[in-house]
Order: sequence, then structure tokens, then C-alpha cells
Amino acid sequence: MLHLSNRSPLHPTATGLHKLYYLASLCIYLILALCYFGTWHSWTQHYLGEGNDPVSFVWFIHWWPFALQHHLNPFVSYYVWHPDGVNLSWTTSIPTIALLLWPITATGGPVMAFNVISVLAPAISAWTAFLLAMYLSRRWLPSLFAGYFFGFSSYEFGQLLGHLNLDLVFLIPVAVLLCVTHVRGDLRRRTFVLSLAAVLILQLGISTEVLASLCVLGAMTWLIFLLFTPIADRKPLWRLAKDIALTAPIVLVFAAPYLFYMFKGMAHGQPFHTLPSEYSADPLNLLIPTRVSLLGRATSTWAEKFSGNASEQGAYLGLPLLLVAMWYFRDHYRDRGVKAFLVATCALAIMSLGPHLQIERHITKLRLPWHEIMKLPLIDEALPTRFMMYVALCAAIAAALWLSDAKTRKQLIGRVGIAMLAAVALLPDGSAFAWTSWPAQPFFQAAHIEQTLGKHPNVLILPFSDKGPGMGWQVDAGMAFTQAAGYLGPDPKQEDGVTLEELRHGELSPDFGSHLETFCLAHNVDYIVIGPDTPTALTEAISKLPWTQHVDGNVVVVDAPRMPTLTQR
Repeated sequence: MLHLSNRSPLHPTATGLHKLYYLASLCIYLILALCYFGTWHSWTQHYLGEGNDPVSFVWFIHWWPFALQHHLNPFVSYYVWHPDGVNLSWTTSIPTIALLLWPITATGGPVMAFNVISVLAPAISAWTAFLLAMYLSRRWLPSLFAGYFFGFSSYEFGQLLGHLNLDLVFLIPVAVLLCVTHVRGDLRRRTFVLSLAAVLILQLGISTEVLASLCVLGAMTWLIFLLFTPIADRKPLWRLAKDIALTAPIVLVFAAPYLFYMFKGMAHGQPFHTLPSEYSADPLNLLIPTRVSLLGRATSTWAEKFSGNASEQGAYLGLPLLLVAMWYFRDHYRDRGVKAFLVATCALAIMSLGPHLQIERHITKLRLPWHEIMKLPLIDEALPTRFMMYVALCAAIAAALWLSDAKTRKQLIGRVGIAMLAAVALLPDGSAFAWTSWPAQPFFQAAHIEQTLGKHPNVLILPFSDKGPGMGWQVDAGMAFTQAAGYLGPDPKQEDGVTLEELRHGELSPDFGSHLETFCLAHNVDYIVIGPDTPTALTEAISKLPWTQHVDGNVVVVDAPRMPTLTQR
């Protein structure tokens, strides 16, 4: 069924389906996404997710239109970590999404835009996987299940907790669909090259990590299919490789500004300092769900033993879906294309296990292939457990093909029943996807900032960096001030780690006053704004410094020193 010579154009009439079925499938996914993740709360005063990662994505969604409207360089922002600024090509700045959402941002605000795309993400990903499955299986119902298995996978649920750049994976099935149709001769070279180039450019603006993994793991999959294809039938695969290479110049031209700043900031890029072993998939997680799944309520204690956190424990497929995939591969194992598909799926799963096999956080001495591949540039920062997204796509496609193999009505009903069990096993736990109140504060309004602090002040906001909602407050103020710090990812390399840790955690050294003064002078801080939930040790230590301060509503405003005032120790 996956043989290279299997040709059939992608038209609804080819399978007796009307084009309306394509729209119907999208509507089904959208309704499910709204039922699973929607809320009756205000979509402008709440956000889907937890922690401050979603707040940073709201900032990015606001930043790109703001920068373009004010004729600023959108790739470098001096509104955070002032005065040095941040090279945004080394952050999860999602320019593709921010620009696509611009109309929603302009009318409903960046919080509304963030919520809309977050709720839509599983549905869109499910629909593009549905399109891929439709091309391969020619059956609507099997493809509908396949889309669900991918778009509503545990990987997607985990990333939906706050990683907007990683839950928007709808372009991955599109890239696969383009390659498959081109190999089978159903897509002209020019259309393929231009379409794939567009997909790669758009993906670059969503997640460089996903783009890097797509290229590396895609090349690995191509090689596996090449090895399993008879020499006489390899011409389409070589043509595919050649035409993929033709997309490179197009991508380089259209993505030149982004790539320029990316390479410019390579020496100063902020690595995430995460060990692959800390975020590698546990093989037990394939069968044992975590707290993002409804069935995870019964296995939560066991799931806590897996490496990483709830966002990164996305290996769960469930026993029914695993059995479906196994039955498909068993039934078609004699087909060379299916053998290649099986090996590629297993290889992707092995890659997700990281550099060493680990079970329940116990790292064994068994070295796995990722130990060597992770040495490649760009891909070295990727977290292996996130490769389970590709495994989920493979399992979904195998499920669609297995369902479409049904020979009789009775057999079809039985297989649909098993597919429904697989869907039930993947049901999300609604309580894991809470809507968090937007951290609005009356102080952080543009008019009030100008009246209280003057025009375009540079402030140090507490709680510090990722421990507080400073990025959201800056959005609420319409970018009326710059920040001496901020949270867009890891702290810049040039910053003093001791001072940052004191500000972040409130664990102060005897020289804290001197450290804070040095930081304020180096960053040209005009005011320190102490908001709610700042560690008590910090507020008390700052209150003892000889700097003028006053209370304004729920915040304390401290006049930062313009020249040294404390004895340096």
C-alpha cells in the first residue's frame, strides 16, 4: 500500500466522497477542540495554559505587529534586557504565527489571539494529518480517526500546557504529504519545490527546533526507504532528494533576514542548558498515560517517575493504538514499503528515547543512536522526547491503513470499535488544561506609566524574569517602558548569574545591596517596580536600601540609583 508505484490522484471523487467531507472533518476536529479546551471565561482576561511561558508567547504575538508598525527591527528587541537587548532569532519568537494572527491581535488583543490559536492547534494538526491519511488510504472514516490520533495525541496535550511553538505541528503532515505525492508522480516538480519551500519557511518562523528535527529525521526516513526499495525502483526517491535540494536556495532567499540574525547571534545565543537525558522518553510511557490524559488519573503516581515534566511526557500512545499499528505491520510485512515504514517508525521511537535508555529516571549504560546524532549543529538543543510527535503521526497513518483494509462490513465494524477504544484511551483530562487569569494590574497602563514614571522609563520588574508576569504587564502598558530584564527564554550569557539568581529566588547574599546597585547602573534602570508575589526577603532587603520609594496601588516603586550610593565590598 505504501509502494512507490501506487498512484491515484487526490480527488474526493476518486473515493466516492464529496468535497464537503473534507470540511466536515475540520468541523469535527474544531468542535472537539472547543469541547476539550474551550472555556466560558473571557478569552481576553484568561489564557489557556499554566506558568509564565504562555505570557511570553502573548508578548511575542504583540511584538511583531508592534515592531513593524513602529518601524523597529523586529529581529532584535531593546524592550527587554535593556540596553543590550535580545536577538529574537534565538528565542521562540513565532513570527509566522504572530503575523498570521495580526488581524485578531488588532481587534481582540494578543491574549485573545493566543487563546484562539492555542485552542485551534490540535484541530488544525488533526486536519492536516487527515489530509495525509486520505491520500494514502482513500477512506474518509479511517482518515478521520488518523487525524484524531495525531492532532489529539498526548504529545499535543503536553505541549498545549504552554509551548505554543511546539503544539503547532500542522505543517509536519503537510511536508510528508508533499513528499509522498511527489514520489508517486502526482505533483509536478515546480509545484512541489515551491510548496515545500513555503512549508519550510513557515516552519522556521514557528519552531527552529521542529524544523531541524524534520530535516534530520526526514533524511533518516528517506534513507531507510531507499535501502528497502529495489535498485530499479529508486529513481523517484532520488528525484525527491534532488528536488528537496532545489528548495534550499528559495528558503535561503526568503528567510535571509531571519537567518542573518540567527547566524549573527550564534556566538551569543542563549542555550537552554537542558540535558537530553532529562527529557528523553521512557518506554513505559508508551503504555502508561500521564496527568494530561483522562486515564492518567489512575496512573499519576507511576507517571511521576518518568523523566521531564507533564509537558514533555508525550510518549503515550495507548495499548489499543499500539495494537492497531502492530496488526497493520503484521498483515503487510511482506511489502517492502511497509517494511521501510515499520523500520522508520521504530527508528523514530528509538531516537525519542535519547542518548541512553532510561526507565523510571534510571539511566542505563545502553547507549542509543541519539548519543551520536545529537552532536550535529542546530539539532543539539532538541529534546528527544519531542520526537514522539513523529511516532504519533506514523501510528496514526498505520491505523488509517489498517482500518481501510477491512474486507467486510462486519470486519469494518469490529475495527472501528477498536479504533474508538484507541480514541477513548487518548481522551484528555480537562482539569489539566486550566484557564489562568491574566495578571492585569491597574498600575501597568500606558497613561499611568507616563504620569507616574515619565515617558519611556527603563524599569526592573519584580517578581523577576520567569518568576513573574512582567512580560504581560509590558504588553498591557502598550510597551510604554523598557525592561532591564525580562523572560523570553534563558538569561543572556553576559549577565551576572549571582545577581540574577538572587532576584529570581530571593535567596540573598550579604552583598545583595551592592549586587543590585551594580545591576541597576549597568542596565540604566530608572525605577524598580515591585509587584505582588515578590519574595518577602527581596522586598524587605530593598526597603532597607537608601533609595526613595512609594506605594502605588498593589506595587511599590523604588527610585533606582543613577550613581553609586553603596559601599562596594
